[in-house]
Amino acid sequence: MKNLFSLLLSLGILTSMTASGVELVVESVDNNGIVPGNTYRVYLVLPSAQHSVHAVFADDQTDLAISTTGTFYQNPFGNYSSLDINSNVIALEPSLAYDSWITIGAENSQNNNLWSIGVDYNSFIEGGSLTIDDGAWFLIPTDVRTIPDEGNKILLMQLTTDGVATGSLNFQGWDENGEVWQEREMTFTTENAEVFGCTDNSATNFDAAATYNDGSCQSADPNNNNDNPANSLTSVDQNASWQVFPNPIWEDQFNLQFSERLNLDEGNLVVEIFDASGKQVHAEEINAGQVIGGNKVIVKKSLAAGTYTVSIAHNSFTDAAQIIVQR
Repeated sequence: MKNLFSLLLSLGILTSMTASGVELVVESVDNNGIVPGNTYRVYLVLPSAQHSVHAVFADDQTDLAISTTGTFYQNPFGNYSSLDINSNVIALEPSLAYDSWITIGAENSQNNNLWSIGVDYNSFIEGGSLTIDDGAWFLIPTDVRTIPDEGNKILLMQLTTDGVATGSLNFQGWDENGEVWQEREMTFTTENAEVFGCTDNSATNFDAAATYNDGSCQSADPNNNNDNPANSLTSVDQNASWQVFPNPIWEDQFNLQFSERLNLDEGNLVVEIFDASGKQVHAEEINAGQVIGGNKVIVKKSLAAGTYTVSIAHNSFTDAAQIIVQR
């Protein structure tokens, strides 16, 4: 198995570095009795919106295991990952929405570039456990799905089972400074499943049934700016700040990441890029359908090496941030 591990090292997916504080949280999902058993989603909650997750892995130090006291529900139209979850098929076959699968950030095939290496999913596909002793499912570090949704959460898997599911997982990603973090043997059990929602009773979308604050709370005071840091998008969301990820940029695209849900119901988000001389080199409008995970946008543009300014505007609000392109 040493060859596989060396390959992952060469891809920059797995390296031995110090860990960062993260936690696993299990969400209870109401499947309305459409499929047998109960449905759960497992998330990794990161310390900040600037952290990211690149790989869920096992190596010669630590295995990975996901199991259940019963069986995992596997829909005939699905597979082992969210890559095979098609929203158009769900419209025809609602039970597919509660299939069991693994992922990083994506709940269906849209904008999903998940990779897998060295993993035998056959037992899992048949409703049994998933165990890995040398392998991973992963994304390239600059993929938009590696950065968290609102509440600093990244979706890892959906499990539907007639038993109690447990797992032990290993992770790697970047911290807010672009340094590698790694955490091993993080465990979960569906016996600790939470009801996600807004637990702030002063918010307009307060949910009395919620037991875990999922970051979806909306301010009841439209004039409350909450003393946001620089790059505050007051006109888009009262509580949202934003950043460019990654920065520096070395591919033909980059991501705009917002700390909270991006609301474009009142108009598109205008994105412009200017070079060091002030010349506009790119402009586009982002609509609500282009927002990923509630708070992320992909901007695709091939830029020569240098320093640029990214400007964003929504209604009467404008803001800007500097980016560096490396080639």
